[in-house]
Amino acid sequence: MQKIFSWGGGKIIEIDLPGFEDWLPELIEQFEKTRSTAKKSHKIGGRWENLYIDIDEVPAARNPIRMGRDFGQEILEVSSVILFEPLPGSDNPYPPFWFNLAEPGESTGLHDHALLSQLCGVVYLAAENESGNLYFHKEGEVDLEIMPKVGKLVLFEPWMRHGVRENRSNNTRLSMPARDLRYSSNLLGRRRHHHHLLLLLMTNLHSISI
Repeated sequence: MQKIFSWGGGKIIEIDLPGFEDWLPELIEQFEKTRSTAKKSHKIGGRWENLYIDIDEVPAARNPIRMGRDFGQEILEVSSVILFEPLPGSDNPYPPFWFNLAEPGESTGLHDHALLSQLCGVVYLAAENESGNLYFHKEGEVDLEIMPKVGKLVLFEPWMRHGVRENRSNNTRLSMPARDLRYSSNLLGRRRHHHHLLLLLMTNLHSISI
């Protein structure tokens, strides 16, 4: 199922991903085995928001990231080349995807990715009620809220300010953003030679121990 929303002068797309059950358990298992050695950045409010793990240690992450690429091409007519290593010439030494752990009571503040990407997304791997809605905010507009649902992909434009509401469930939330998918064609009517996709994968894990 697909839904396309026009909001705040941009587009937001919801897609129910087919076959996510095939790669989700493996991805979670790979993360749990390797997260203790992850590199960290962005310490905000006393916690490290970004955990970096090499793609060779979490190869199942390729599946949802490639799906984001494919749906971006199919729906938005964006052709892309996926990069799983740091972007050549970038000042960022980390791989272009990472994991984010949020305990109950934690949230993600409003932000955008206008300087990094031309397309953003979030895939929900596991989620409960009250685990933290994705929301979009713009002055003069009523906030748009999207409830997490297992297997849902949300694509949106990077200039849209967005955040994640407080995790009011009893379980840890895990997200996996990814960026630096480079594009060589138009995105929503804009022409550039190199574009990036930020793909955010979110989950609430019952089994994970922090």
